[in-house]
Amino acid sequence: MALAMKPRVVFFGSHGVAIPILECLLSHGQVQLTSVVSQPDRESGRGRQRKQTAISQWATENKVPLLCPEKPDEEFTHQLESCGCDLILVMAYGHILREHVLSLPPMGIYNFHASILPKYRGASPVETAIACGESVTGVSLMEIVREMDAGDVLDTEKVPIAGKDFASDLYGKLSVACVALIERNMKNIVRGTAKGTKQNAAEATFTRKITKLDGCLDFKLNAAEIYNRVRGFHEHVGSYVSHSGTTLNIGKVDVENGASKNENFGKIVRMDREKIIVSAKTGTLAIFELQRPGGKMLKINDFLNGYKLAIGDHFELHNSEPIVAASPFHRSTKA
Repeated sequence: MALAMKPRVVFFGSHGVAIPILECLLSHGQVQLTSVVSQPDRESGRGRQRKQTAISQWATENKVPLLCPEKPDEEFTHQLESCGCDLILVMAYGHILREHVLSLPPMGIYNFHASILPKYRGASPVETAIACGESVTGVSLMEIVREMDAGDVLDTEKVPIAGKDFASDLYGKLSVACVALIERNMKNIVRGTAKGTKQNAAEATFTRKITKLDGCLDFKLNAAEIYNRVRGFHEHVGSYVSHSGTTLNIGKVDVENGASKNENFGKIVRMDREKIIVSAKTGTLAIFELQRPGGKMLKINDFLNGYKLAIGDHFELHNSEPIVAASPFHRSTKA
């Protein structure tokens, strides 16, 4: 394939974290952004209206050709070839990329993975890093290979995680980190002189897709662990408890006491007009906002005007599932 004067870049992505990458590519002097590939429009919200991904919306607004296949199959690859494709960049796309895509661009295919590889490979590196109480994460610019997130790493950009950061806060920081990686590495990628470093597979850890069940608070964990899980999962799947068979959604929480050991997990041990204090394995969790089914998220004082909770009540116990493993949770690979 004869290369254009400026290499033609196709970007694959669905999450808004990648918008700064697109802004950078659109104005970059060394490459030409020829098309964007994203997930198809999906129904969302109570009205079940069809909604574009953040990346599709950006492409539409900036008049960049947009492709939204249900799956990036071989027929789609022919469509991609007709658009012109010398280099593929990927971040948070959400589909498996098969060999017919991996072998297409002569300059290669690279992924911006939101962790410091080989740690936190897999589907939820951002949410899992927060849930595990990490203070530092980052973005790894890596070659995509058949094995999940196992390609050589060209470069990394570290990003701090503040103790109050939620996933949305961290995504914003990671967006900025991606631009720094482009600025440092695009010249070498275009010239064909980019050199990657092999990952140490023995140090690899793996994340999994976060589900609604992960939002249920497990009071058999330490209070700090529960708080970190709320920060990591809250905006993705929500956080909730069950009281006498009623699901109560969780709003603002904090660690009230992180040191004391408890035996009666999930018990309301104190209450006042601002918060409910619940015992965990170690320490206690302060809950400042609650929402009952069909209602609004309310501050505790307002919530208790319409729902009865008392000292000594228990939230139902829940067994949380591991979110990190030494081997993949499943064998499918998502970019």
